Amino acid sequence: MESAEDSSWNPRYKRNVIVYLVVYGILGGVTGITNNELLSYLQIISPRIVAGITMCSSIVAFLTAASIMTVHWLGYRKLMLIAPPVTILSIVIMTASKSVVVVVGAYIVSQLFIGLYDILYPIMFASYVPKDKQTKLFTAVLIDNLACQSVVTLFAGNFVVWLFGKLAHLKYSLASYWSGYQSQMSANMLSHYTQAYRVVLWLAAAMMAIAFFISFLMKDQKSDYQSTASQESKQGLTLRTLKGLMTKPVLVFLTFIAIVHLGAMLVTPFIPIYLNNYLHIPRGMTANINTIQTAAMFIGYFGAPWLEKKFGTVVSIGLTTIVCAPLMITLGFGSALGTGSTLVVTVMIVYFLRSGIANAAMPIQNTLQMSIVDKDLRPAITALTQIVMAIVSFIDGLFTEFYLFRTMSGYATAYYIASGLYIVGSVILIIFLTKQYNRKNQVVDITKETVED
Repeated sequence: MESAEDSSWNPRYKRNVIVYLVVYGILGGVTGITNNELLSYLQIISPRIVAGITMCSSIVAFLTAASIMTVHWLGYRKLMLIAPPVTILSIVIMTASKSVVVVVGAYIVSQLFIGLYDILYPIMFASYVPKDKQTKLFTAVLIDNLACQSVVTLFAGNFVVWLFGKLAHLKYSLASYWSGYQSQMSANMLSHYTQAYRVVLWLAAAMMAIAFFISFLMKDQKSDYQSTASQESKQGLTLRTLKGLMTKPVLVFLTFIAIVHLGAMLVTPFIPIYLNNYLHIPRGMTANINTIQTAAMFIGYFGAPWLEKKFGTVVSIGLTTIVCAPLMITLGFGSALGTGSTLVVTVMIVYFLRSGIANAAMPIQNTLQMSIVDKDLRPAITALTQIVMAIVSFIDGLFTEFYLFRTMSGYATAYYIASGLYIVGSVILIIFLTKQYNRKNQVVDITKETVED
């Protein structure tokens, strides 16, 4: 059978890639809502849910690690047909239930199946896309996702304000003002504000339904996701598989992921709250800032091929992460950056730069992760990466809920801590992986090199 390494591109492989690009674009729109409106909705339902959201992320990561190992049994198509119905049901439950426990459970399930798409495509594309096209396709899939996310983020945030105004019989400008001071809303006004969020979440459910029907166009075969007939390739994260992952490159990469993720999870999930509740930027303007930030990611992805060519794989990843540090420190001083339009413009510019730079090397990072192991171990390293991030998220959750976010100033302090972690993680990556992995022609087969070596 023709493989992705062949010079010609198998038409079925290309068809599946195109189908995934369409579905992942729709998922970008869903993510635009779940990263912003869903988090704000949960803040209204119960602030404690949001304070411990990274602990939920930890649970999601563990479940994702287990789920991705089912690729060997289910394949890509079945996973893409299972995810949308479960996500839709979870959204419905979150908007209908008043039980905090039920809402948290539904949130975890929804994030599991939405996030599954983010870790499925590197494995799929590593099998379906020729090596000489992989960096470009990794870039294309992220641009596709972010383009849709940018549009929906802008639409959803402003739609919440507009619908809130209609329900509460307020002018848009007044509804926008009150969206920045939800703690001071009357019970009736807060009820209308909450309902506006529910409607947007229902729109996300409708988008998942569209993704479900498009997924039927996917045509995979068992040989696509079972690269060998050996029993080891079907055993998941066994001791033998873990031993195969115990190489210096893998351990260094996982260390980098752990440190940077530790910093990222202190700030990224809480951006809407930081802008809205700490800096008192109106909800509609917060949506605009989030849109600008998402658009910056979109632009940054375009620079991935140039970065890889100019600086190499490892240096590109490390350098872009280091440059984020001073920008994050600046954001930590948000309350001192001015007031009114001056504050909004300044924050918007800094977020734009930080987001664009931080994500510019993401396609290259995906390529690096898939290249430091052989084909049979790709699902396993993906699962192990999720487990590492789960542990880190749990630590973050304990830190934020029981210490850092006890006061609103903790949301600003998180940026200072994250900047230091970014620098440390990047230095480790550059020191230990540059020599062997910075350029493609430097990559050697060291997957057999164990820690003992």
